[in-house]
Amino acid sequence: DRLPWSEEEVSRQLAAGRTVFIDFTAAWCLTCQVNERVVLSKPEIQAAIRDKNIAFLVADWTRRDPAITAALQKYGREGVPTYVLLRPNTPPQLLPELITPSLVLDALSR
Repeated sequence: DRLPWSEEEVSRQLAAGRTVFIDFTAAWCLTCQVNERVVLSKPEIQAAIRDKNIAFLVADWTRRDPAITAALQKYGREGVPTYVLLRPNTPPQLLPELITPSLVLDALSR
């Protein structure tokens, strides 16, 4: 299940001991749409997220929400797509803008 992103939701999930995958995306972002279609919506990716009990949060930057802009800057990024894996008490892991199923599965399995 995908949840809408907020800093509160990130904190809540991490406090519960869950890994958090944040998908910073936007409706006008072509690369985001392609990554969604060819990678993130794939059954094996969805299964890995489910099996590992990972919280999948979507930060929809379509209207350039200032809170999302601030979060992107915190991770050293200027725009979308940005993919961030957060684990409790571990530095954030940023994935490249162009992702592949194997790259995402590898990141999720660490």
